[in-house]
Amino acid sequence: MTQRQIGAIAVFSGYLLLAITVYRWQLFTHFVWTILLFKALVPIAFVLFCWSVTRLLKMPFWTALLIPALAEMASYFYIRHTIAVNQHTERHEVGVLGKWINYRDVIQFNRHFASYSPDLGYVLRPNSEGVHSSLEYSNTFKINSFGVRDNESSLDNPELVFLGDSFTMGWGVDEDQTYADLTGRKLGVKTLNAGISSYGTYREMLLFSKMKRDSVRLVVLQYCDNDFEENEARNEPRNDPQQLTPKTFENTATFNRINETYYPMRYTYFFVREKDLLKRIWTSPVQVFREIGGALSSWLGGRQLDVVTPPDIKTPAETKPQAEYFFKSLAKIRKFYKGNIVVMHLDGRYTRPEMIRAFEAEAQRSGDGHLFFLHTDELLQAQDYYPVDGHIKASGHAKISEALVKMVGEKSLLTR
Repeated sequence: MTQRQIGAIAVFSGYLLLAITVYRWQLFTHFVWTILLFKALVPIAFVLFCWSVTRLLKMPFWTALLIPALAEMASYFYIRHTIAVNQHTERHEVGVLGKWINYRDVIQFNRHFASYSPDLGYVLRPNSEGVHSSLEYSNTFKINSFGVRDNESSLDNPELVFLGDSFTMGWGVDEDQTYADLTGRKLGVKTLNAGISSYGTYREMLLFSKMKRDSVRLVVLQYCDNDFEENEARNEPRNDPQQLTPKTFENTATFNRINETYYPMRYTYFFVREKDLLKRIWTSPVQVFREIGGALSSWLGGRQLDVVTPPDIKTPAETKPQAEYFFKSLAKIRKFYKGNIVVMHLDGRYTRPEMIRAFEAEAQRSGDGHLFFLHTDELLQAQDYYPVDGHIKASGHAKISEALVKMVGEKSLLTR
């Protein structure tokens, strides 16, 4: 074989290896050793492909290492640019980075924090401590013996309990910046932050049922759109219980190890995979180079991408089943807790008003006089959300806590 033929085979081999990591990445998610293999193959594939191309072009060997390194640096700095220019805008436009949530470390499946529970699926590992971080934050988490993010003394006779998912737990902020902690300190009452990432209302009900509740005078119950799947599944007798088994929990925790730490070429790999570059460079090269040019133009010009993402406005047909299954879960809470409940709705990047209005309408029909609603959509602006991650920043938690303190005082919710 000629040197050119050998070079062509090397190019094809590098391309094939890279394509396997992009299009067959699921093959590497089942065992710890396959996760490690994947993290090794990604940089090897990039280097091998660049080496074979530079060899065909008779370029120095060191360029095969330089090109991937430059690509990774460019990817990283473009991500930092996107985050920076979206910090103070009225509307976030992050382009393909909106898909980064599929690549972030999920705390409830992180090996340092994950703990299996037969009926809850998982709690945070009791008495654990560690750091949870991503592109926009790095926070210390301390978990008490109950498996929630609060101190041990909060478990003894709390007066105010916060139930919810990652927003309540404080994903992306320090513990003393959460609206649960801030509200308790401002009101001067003992609180318990029982928010756990990805819990729906049904599991929040189960968790609440396991607590000491004799001293509880008020519950703040936070809802998110993605609670619906769990609420529907667990409230319908005809459905199979939506519960994790020890095996599925273990498998998910193993998969999460891909995203727990950085590996070489991680950012470049993200763009190649999410923009489907290995296929589209052949099928629509003009469009690919146009998109790359637009990204470079926004980067060099220090501005947002020139795209307009339509708002995700919920229709009555969408909010009706959400409200129905939320109130079915709420009815189960009412079997063992009759006191005041403040309900609020939070969602990633933007919280729309349609959901809380649907809940209020349903509450009027139910006649529950101890149910109150906080309109967080009137409080939060784009600057209060992490533009890429979508969770609420410290500024958003502070606004919510101020509104809760005001509502508790005006309606005497702790004395009724």
